[in-house]
Amino acid sequence: MINAFRFGAPPHGGIAPGIDRIVMLIADEPNIREVILFPMNGKAEDLMMAAPSEVDEKVLGELHIRRLQQLKKAN
Repeated sequence: MINAFRFGAPPHGGIAPGIDRIVMLIADEPNIREVILFPMNGKAEDLMMAAPSEVDEKVLGELHIRRLQQLKKAN
């Protein structure tokens, strides 16, 4: 975890209050998705932002990221 903080600590310093879980308990909801504003579905997809989605090769190139499949073809 100390290595992760070298990239920058989260604004809350890693100790989040968990307000959404408190609201879930107060509202007596069995599922936290009922109190989160934009929840993901059961497949971890964000339907409001259409995420996850494909990334263009140009964007990956700008970030110097290569896909694992491309590495297999090069070798």
